[in-house]
Formats: sequence, C-alpha cells, structure tokens
Amino acid sequence: MVPVIESTFGMALTCLLLLVVILASLCFIMNKMVQVYSKIEAKAADVDATPSTKDATKSTSTIDPALVGGKFELPMHAKLAHALAVVVAGVIAVAVAIVLGDGTSVIKLKPVAELPIATNMELRDQGLHWRLDELLGPTYGVGLHHDQAGFTWTQVHAGSTLKTLLQELGTPAVIAAVPSVIATDDLKHPVPFLECNDLQTAGLAAMSLGFIAEVVAVVMLIFHLLVLIGLLPSEIAKPLGALIWAVLSSGFLVVICLAVAVYTADWECDNTFIPHIKLSQHFEYSYGFPFAITGYMSAVLILFVLLFVTSGTDGTAEGVTSLSSPAGSLVKALAGTMSMAVAGAIICIIIMAGNGNFEEEPAPDPNVNPCTGQRPYNAGPGDHYFHNTNCMQEGIVQTLEQAGANVTRGYRGLLDAGSRVPITTSYAEAGLCPVNVHWHLGAEHLSVGQFDEHGTGPGAAHHRALAEDARLGFRCHHYDSHDTKFTTEYNWEHCVGMHVGETYEIHWPHSAAGACGTQYQYQSPFYDGVFCYDGLITIAPLNTYQKIGVQSQVFTIVNDESYYYPDLFQGMRTDGTHGADMAKYTGSTTGTTRNNDVCSRYTPITWQVDRTCHMISASSFDKMCQDMKAQADDMSSDLYAHGSRMLSADNLVANNQQSRQRK
Repeated sequence: MVPVIESTFGMALTCLLLLVVILASLCFIMNKMVQVYSKIEAKAADVDATPSTKDATKSTSTIDPALVGGKFELPMHAKLAHALAVVVAGVIAVAVAIVLGDGTSVIKLKPVAELPIATNMELRDQGLHWRLDELLGPTYGVGLHHDQAGFTWTQVHAGSTLKTLLQELGTPAVIAAVPSVIATDDLKHPVPFLECNDLQTAGLAAMSLGFIAEVVAVVMLIFHLLVLIGLLPSEIAKPLGALIWAVLSSGFLVVICLAVAVYTADWECDNTFIPHIKLSQHFEYSYGFPFAITGYMSAVLILFVLLFVTSGTDGTAEGVTSLSSPAGSLVKALAGTMSMAVAGAIICIIIMAGNGNFEEEPAPDPNVNPCTGQRPYNAGPGDHYFHNTNCMQEGIVQTLEQAGANVTRGYRGLLDAGSRVPITTSYAEAGLCPVNVHWHLGAEHLSVGQFDEHGTGPGAAHHRALAEDARLGFRCHHYDSHDTKFTTEYNWEHCVGMHVGETYEIHWPHSAAGACGTQYQYQSPFYDGVFCYDGLITIAPLNTYQKIGVQSQVFTIVNDESYYYPDLFQGMRTDGTHGADMAKYTGSTTGTTRNNDVCSRYTPITWQVDRTCHMISASSFDKMCQDMKAQADDMSSDLYAHGSRMLSADNLVANNQQSRQRK
C-alpha cells in the first residue's frame, strides 16, 4: 500500500486540528464580542450623559450610524454574502447527515457482470471461489458510518474474526460453512471481520471527519445567521468566518483525497481467504463521493466570497456601504474557487498515480487457466440449483425445457417456453464462441428418415466392445455392410474407441462467457469453458439461452478420404448440404445422467441442430482429436464417445422450435 496518507496518522492529526480550531474560534468569538459590546456600552453611556451643546454634538457624531438598537446594519452585498453562506452551511449539514445515516452512501458493489472472484485463487480447488456479490449480496454497500446492514467499522457480527475462526476450526471446515453463512446473511461489514486493519483505520478517520464536518456546518449556519440579524460585527465575522471556512474546505479536501486513496489502494487483510482487496475492482462510488466534491467546492466558494466580497468594516461608519467593483470581486472569488478545484484535482491525481492506477494492468499469467473449476453447482449460496432434479412430480413438470429433442421438420414440443426464443442468428453474430467439442455414440436427437430408430450400423460384437456407460442413440441410414468404406477399420492415432460405420452426434458448446480468442478458449469439461468468466450468465434475470448455445451435427464415419474435412474442431460444417436444414430450439445439457425421469437443470440453452445426417472420413475425426490434444487445457476426457441421452418426452420439449433452411 502506498504512503498515500500514510495513512491514517495524517487523518487523525487533521481531526485533532479541526477540533482545536473550533475551540479556539469559539474562544475568539467570545473575547471579541466582549470587547465590541464593551465599546457599545461606553458609547451609550456617553450619549446618556448631559454634555454641553457643543460636546453633545461631538459625542453624537461618534456614535456608529450602522448600530441601530444594539444591532449592526450590513450593506446589501454583505447580506447577500452571508445569506449565501447560510444556505451552503445548511445544505452541507443536511448532505453530511444523509451520508452518515445511509449505509450505502460511499461505495456499492459493481454490476455482477463486472465483478471478479474476490477469494484466494489458491484455495479454489478446495471450494473457495466466490465473488463479493455472492458473499455479501448484489446490492451491498458501505456508508460513512455503517454498512447496508447497519454495522459499523468496528463491529464483528460473526463474533470472531475470520483469522480466529480459521485457527480454531481449520480451513476445510470454514470453507464448507461459507454457503450456510451466506444463506443466513451473517457476513456484515467485512472490513473488521477480515481484519483489513489499515482500511478499517482509514474508514474510521473518514467517519470522524464526517462528524466534524456536520458540527462545523451547523455552527457556521448559526454563525452567519447571527451576522445577518446584526448580533455579530463584521470585524469578527470576516476573519473568523474565513478561517473556519478555510479549515472546512481543507477538511473536505482531505476527505476527497482519503476517498481516492482508499478506493484505489491495494489493502492487505490478515486472513488467507481474502488476503488483499482493491475496492476499485469490486465497488463503484456511490453518491457520497460527489457530495464530498460538492461540499469542497461550496466551502471554497464561501471562503473566497467572504475574503473578496465582504469587509471587516461592513456595518460601521468607516465601512464602505457598497462595493467599488462588484464584478471584480465576483471574478476574484470565482478565480480563487477554480484554482482550489484545480489544486484538489492535482492532489487526487498524485494519489492515484502513487497507487499505480495509471500503470498498465499486468498481463495474466499464461500458465494459469482462468476457466479451471468454473462449472457452477449453485445459483445461490449452497442451493445446489444445478444438480439434476426429478422431471415430474405428481404429474407436473418440475423443470424447464430439455434436450435432445425430436427435430423433425414440423415437430412441436408440448412444454410452454413462454417468451424464450432460441438464438436464430449464427452464434458468432450473437457474441458466442466455441468452448469445447465432444460427441455422443449415436444421435441424441431424432430426425425421421435421417437418424432414427430405423438407422443401422456395425453389429453386436461392436456393441460389446463399447464402454459400459456409453448408451447408443439413434443411427443414420448410410451404413452398408457390403461397402468397404463402412467396414474397413481405420488406424486411429488420436481418438479413442471410435469405429468406422458408426453414427456419432458432435456437439460444439458455445458461450458468451468463454475465454474467447485466448489459448484457454477450449475446455474439458465443457462447463468450465461455458462459465469461464463470471457475471455474464445469470439466472435472474434469465439469459442462459441468449448466452449459451450448442451446435449439433450427426455423422456416419467412413474410411474414405473423399469425405475428408480438416477443420471439424472449429465448429459445425456449413458447406454444401451441411447445415442447410436446421432446427433451433431451447433445451438443456444432455448425457446419460439424464432421462425422462431425471432432468438437467442447466437449462434453457439454445440448440441449433442439423436435421441431416452426413458422412465424414475417419481421418477428419482423428484430425479433430489431434487438434484437441494441442489445446492448453487437457481435453483427453473428450477424446472418446459419450453415451447418448434418451430422447426427451414431448412434455419436456419446448414448443419454440424454429426451422431455418439455407437458400
């Protein structure tokens, strides 16, 4: 952390200085008022005496004509200046009170899409992988005095600090307890809980300055009212008022500088879960910061108005009853205000520079895969939202639309998808990129006459050689046992357990939250690639079917190089008849862990399925596996065919299937 206000000693010293100035000012006021009113009484005594006519005339002429009934009568320009000061002091008092009373006045969490993971990435494999909105709630904010839940900078709601809990219970137990702690809303004002001690001290200093500003603003409101009603002479009002407004201006500037320093510094915390935090990465300023800037500018303006528009002799016989150059005085006041604004801005820039905010962000470590372990299991803390669930209960569908579906032209599912419409453009146009490729044994979708229950393939001996959990789906109609391109086995070098003549359905999952354009774009399992970057895919509001899509194309493998296609890894083929007749609908993830009794909760997502079965050379498939092996992430778990899910029942399939036929 920077020596930017090294930090809080300077703040505490400023607070003490302000208190001293206020007390000294009160003493000064009392002393001057005693002196002034002593003079008034003396003059009044001279008038009451019975002098000679000549002496009486002389005595009367020394009486201050601006003193009427014991009050000082100000000229109009001075009245306007002090009236402006009354308004500004009142507004400052109200504004500071609001900032102190509101638990979200200073900072609030950024939108979820902009929030990074806050917890220690080294503990991700142990289940510690949380954003601050997940830990604190998406609307969480902190005010000058307390946070959104009403807890101050020193209250540890959990009873013990995180460091103490880790020492007493151990890391695994505390990590396991995080979801239940979040669910019960037990994380309040995390600064003392996390023992971010320097940050806590800075927050307390800012809070102290806020209370002092509130007191000073109320005092100055009363002060200028007394001047306006003639109970304080200008010889007191101008120097003392200017002094206090100068101190108040300095106090606001310190608050602004402190806010910039706190917001941009990297704060260390005494725990292993969140060992350091930079607020600017997770929070955005609330209205308290512009309030502080406005308070600073207003206080500076009143300071220069008092210096250039008012006089220490206003309301006296010696005083000038009108300004000799009103325009000049106003220009001086505005010029002084702007110069102080520039000075404040320069100081803030210096602080930001000291905190490294103008340096380029360090490049991410190329050896760290940002997508590892990103598969979500919960939508909320510990709710297990994405776990498989019963499809039906007492005859009522319990989940959203499922896949794979019947994609035969004209087919329509029975599940009402409401306003959900699949992506009908290309995924690239919708801002999605491919994040994985894998395939299933047989087709998970049904296209009558293309891949259905009447399709054929290699015999029973081939089936026994397949993995036990690889359920066979529908087959295409291309297989011919008398044609050697369907029966001559290929010398597979990269794919595992594949066979010529068999039907396979390839899936290319796409996502808007993938590590698109980086070496980690492709991931296994595909869930890590789909959910690589946090915050872009949300359940509330539901946007999964707009941010996640799967391309699907069905092939029969042949040992014939005339069907070679080298770029199968990149995505679905769209040349010739490939991708010419498409079905587009919203469904779910598939696989053999789901059927018509147990359904997927990774739904809804867009499916774009080629209704036609095509032939592809075995060498094309092997080239795809070779490309998979060349990826930064280990994709070996997808080098073989996965089992096919049972065809989804009509009442589980969305009624929003779209047909697109390329012209």
